[in-house]
Amino acid sequence: MRNLGNIFLLGLAVLIVLGVSVFRTQIFSGFQRSKSALMSSQPAKPSRPPVRPPAAVVSRRVTTSKHVSAVVAPKPNGVVTVDEPKQAPDSIEVGMGKATLHQDYPPPAVMISSRDGHRFRETYIYLVSRNKATVVRVVNDLVTSVQGTRTVDPPLLVSRPAK
Repeated sequence: MRNLGNIFLLGLAVLIVLGVSVFRTQIFSGFQRSKSALMSSQPAKPSRPPVRPPAAVVSRRVTTSKHVSAVVAPKPNGVVTVDEPKQAPDSIEVGMGKATLHQDYPPPAVMISSRDGHRFRETYIYLVSRNKATVVRVVNDLVTSVQGTRTVDPPLLVSRPAK
Protein backbone atom coordinates (compact mmCIF):
# COMPACT_ATOMS: atom_id res chain seq x y z
CA MET A 1 0.00 0.00 0.00
CA ARG A 2 2.84 2.34 0.82
CA ASN A 3 4.52 1.64 -2.53
CA LEU A 4 1.30 2.45 -4.36
CA GLY A 5 1.12 5.85 -2.62
CA ASN A 6 4.74 6.61 -3.49
CA ILE A 7 4.18 5.71 -7.16
CA PHE A 8 1.11 7.91 -7.25
CA LEU A 9 3.04 10.87 -5.76
CA LEU A 10 5.92 10.31 -8.22
CA GLY A 11 3.51 10.35 -11.17
CA LEU A 12 1.85 13.51 -9.85
CA ALA A 13 5.26 15.21 -9.51
CA VAL A 14 6.18 14.25 -13.10
CA LEU A 15 2.88 15.65 -14.38
CA ILE A 16 3.41 18.93 -12.48
CA VAL A 17 6.95 19.31 -13.86
CA LEU A 18 5.74 18.65 -17.42
CA GLY A 19 2.83 21.06 -17.02
CA VAL A 20 5.04 23.84 -15.66
CA SER A 21 7.56 23.41 -18.48
CA VAL A 22 4.83 23.52 -21.17
CA PHE A 23 3.23 26.56 -19.50
CA ARG A 24 6.64 28.29 -19.26
CA THR A 25 7.43 27.76 -22.94
CA GLN A 26 4.06 29.14 -23.99
CA ILE A 27 4.31 32.21 -21.74
CA PHE A 28 7.93 33.09 -22.42
CA SER A 29 8.16 32.15 -26.10
CA GLY A 30 8.06 35.81 -27.21
CA PHE A 31 10.73 36.69 -24.65
CA GLN A 32 12.95 33.83 -25.81
CA ARG A 33 12.62 34.95 -29.45
CA SER A 34 13.62 38.52 -28.62
CA LYS A 35 16.46 37.32 -26.35
CA SER A 36 17.79 34.99 -29.02
CA ALA A 37 17.62 37.79 -31.60
CA LEU A 38 19.69 40.02 -29.29
CA MET A 39 22.25 37.30 -28.61
CA SER A 40 22.64 36.13 -32.20
CA SER A 41 25.11 37.76 -34.55
CA GLN A 42 22.45 38.40 -37.18
CA PRO A 43 20.28 41.47 -36.73
CA ALA A 44 16.70 40.79 -35.77
CA LYS A 45 14.13 41.12 -38.51
CA PRO A 46 11.69 43.94 -37.79
CA SER A 47 8.05 42.96 -37.73
CA ARG A 48 7.13 45.93 -39.97
CA PRO A 49 9.27 47.63 -42.54
CA PRO A 50 10.07 51.23 -41.60
CA VAL A 51 8.00 53.83 -43.35
CA ARG A 52 10.07 56.23 -45.39
CA PRO A 53 8.74 59.59 -46.49
CA PRO A 54 8.64 60.10 -50.23
CA ALA A 55 11.76 61.72 -51.57
CA ALA A 56 11.31 65.39 -52.37
CA VAL A 57 11.83 66.35 -55.97
CA VAL A 58 14.62 68.89 -56.17
CA SER A 59 15.03 70.67 -59.44
CA ARG A 60 18.23 72.49 -60.15
CA ARG A 61 18.52 75.00 -62.89
CA VAL A 62 21.95 75.68 -64.25
CA THR A 63 22.53 79.07 -65.79
CA THR A 64 25.42 79.78 -68.04
CA SER A 65 25.02 83.53 -68.22
CA LYS A 66 26.88 85.83 -65.86
CA HIS A 67 23.87 88.11 -65.50
CA VAL A 68 22.06 87.46 -62.22
CA SER A 69 18.52 88.76 -61.97
CA ALA A 70 17.33 90.35 -58.75
CA VAL A 71 14.87 88.29 -56.76
CA VAL A 72 11.73 90.22 -55.95
CA ALA A 73 9.85 89.07 -52.90
CA PRO A 74 6.07 89.09 -53.29
CA LYS A 75 4.18 91.62 -51.18
CA PRO A 76 2.34 89.96 -48.31
CA ASN A 77 -1.41 90.16 -48.39
CA GLY A 78 -2.86 90.95 -45.02
CA VAL A 79 -4.66 93.44 -42.87
CA VAL A 80 -2.70 95.59 -40.48
CA THR A 81 -4.37 96.12 -37.14
CA VAL A 82 -3.19 98.65 -34.63
CA ASP A 83 -2.95 97.27 -31.13
CA GLU A 84 -3.93 100.11 -28.87
CA PRO A 85 -2.20 100.16 -25.51
CA LYS A 86 -4.30 98.89 -22.64
CA GLN A 87 -5.38 101.22 -19.85
CA ALA A 88 -3.83 101.07 -16.40
CA PRO A 89 -5.77 98.98 -13.86
CA ASP A 90 -5.96 102.04 -11.58
CA SER A 91 -8.75 103.47 -13.76
CA ILE A 92 -11.14 100.52 -13.24
CA GLU A 93 -14.44 101.76 -11.80
CA VAL A 94 -17.34 100.12 -9.96
CA GLY A 95 -20.23 99.33 -12.32
CA MET A 96 -18.12 98.48 -15.38
CA GLY A 97 -19.01 95.38 -17.36
CA LYS A 98 -16.82 92.32 -17.46
CA ALA A 99 -16.52 92.55 -21.27
CA THR A 100 -15.19 96.12 -21.01
CA LEU A 101 -12.77 94.99 -18.32
CA HIS A 102 -11.34 92.25 -20.55
CA GLN A 103 -11.27 94.43 -23.65
CA ASP A 104 -9.76 97.64 -22.28
CA TYR A 105 -7.41 96.38 -19.56
CA PRO A 106 -4.52 93.91 -19.56
CA PRO A 107 -5.13 90.38 -18.30
CA PRO A 108 -4.93 90.03 -14.52
CA ALA A 109 -2.01 88.33 -12.80
CA VAL A 110 -4.42 86.18 -10.75
CA MET A 111 -8.05 85.23 -11.41
CA ILE A 112 -10.19 83.45 -8.81
CA SER A 113 -13.80 82.42 -9.43
CA SER A 114 -16.52 80.83 -7.29
CA ARG A 115 -20.28 80.34 -7.25
CA ASP A 116 -22.59 81.28 -4.39
CA GLY A 117 -26.07 80.10 -5.32
CA HIS A 118 -27.11 82.16 -8.35
CA ARG A 119 -24.22 84.63 -7.96
CA PHE A 120 -21.00 84.05 -9.90
CA ARG A 121 -18.10 85.78 -8.15
CA GLU A 122 -14.73 86.53 -9.70
CA THR A 123 -11.71 88.21 -8.16
CA TYR A 124 -9.01 89.69 -10.39
CA ILE A 125 -5.66 90.82 -9.03
CA TYR A 126 -3.72 93.27 -11.21
CA LEU A 127 -0.09 93.89 -10.28
CA VAL A 128 0.33 97.61 -10.95
CA SER A 129 3.94 97.77 -9.76
CA ARG A 130 6.27 95.69 -7.62
CA ASN A 131 4.78 97.08 -4.41
CA LYS A 132 1.20 97.80 -5.47
CA ALA A 133 -1.76 95.72 -6.64
CA THR A 134 -5.38 96.38 -7.56
CA VAL A 135 -8.00 93.85 -6.43
CA VAL A 136 -11.19 93.88 -8.54
CA ARG A 137 -14.28 91.90 -7.56
CA VAL A 138 -16.83 91.04 -10.25
CA VAL A 139 -20.26 89.60 -9.43
CA ASN A 140 -22.52 88.43 -12.27
CA ASP A 141 -20.46 90.24 -14.94
CA LEU A 142 -20.41 93.64 -13.16
CA VAL A 143 -17.52 95.18 -11.20
CA THR A 144 -18.70 95.54 -7.60
CA SER A 145 -15.48 96.45 -5.80
CA VAL A 146 -12.10 97.97 -6.65
CA GLN A 147 -9.42 98.17 -3.96
CA GLY A 148 -5.77 99.09 -4.05
CA THR A 149 -3.37 97.23 -1.81
CA ARG A 150 0.36 96.99 -1.34
CA THR A 151 2.41 93.85 -1.89
CA VAL A 152 5.46 92.62 -0.03
CA ASP A 153 6.70 90.38 -2.80
CA PRO A 154 4.24 89.42 -5.55
CA PRO A 155 1.90 87.59 -5.27
CA LEU A 156 1.83 88.00 -1.48
CA LEU A 157 -0.77 90.67 -0.71
CA VAL A 158 -0.91 92.79 2.42
CA SER A 159 -4.33 94.02 3.46
CA ARG A 160 -4.92 97.72 4.05
CA PRO A 161 -5.08 98.81 7.68
CA ALA A 162 -8.60 99.59 8.87
CA LYS A 163 -9.30 103.31 9.27
